[in-house]
Amino acid sequence: MAKSKKTQETPLALGLDQEDKRVLWRTIAIASVLLGIFLAVTFVVLGKVFPEKPGFLNAARTGISLLAFWIFTTSAVRTFDRFRPNVAFYWLVLVGVATAAIGIVLFLTGLRLWNELGSVGAELPSYSIIGFYTAAALVASLISLIHIRVENEMTGNLLELLVIVIAAAFFFWVTQG
Repeated sequence: MAKSKKTQETPLALGLDQEDKRVLWRTIAIASVLLGIFLAVTFVVLGKVFPEKPGFLNAARTGISLLAFWIFTTSAVRTFDRFRPNVAFYWLVLVGVATAAIGIVLFLTGLRLWNELGSVGAELPSYSIIGFYTAAALVASLISLIHIRVENEMTGNLLELLVIVIAAAFFFWVTQG
């Protein structure tokens, strides 16, 4: 008796087929380009709107950047899961982290080009933000993954709390030393 195609699919397959890879790279490319453009435009516009209030400007930029990272990262993870629902969980995490890392590199490149071509003088953030936002994207990806894959609400809430507590503890550990 032959098995049906449905039972032959494994939800935790290690590799990706050609279609999975195509969807993975398109999802990452589209989300990271949109993220980079959004961050660059927001960075420059906020600099023009609030040039006299550097404290508020930095807080606004950070808040909007974190919100954008959360939205773009979770959207990329959910999009990839919607198009390729049977891939292993770590591919979903990779989508989120890669979207953030590539998006922030594109953002920094866009600001550098903005300065070089337009000699506008936008202040470039430190390149260390790549690691910070990539770590934040890891947390966002894991939380998004929990919402997508964990069916029991209580278990999902506990896992989400665990991810947040570990991320907060790691953040405080890194900033103290």
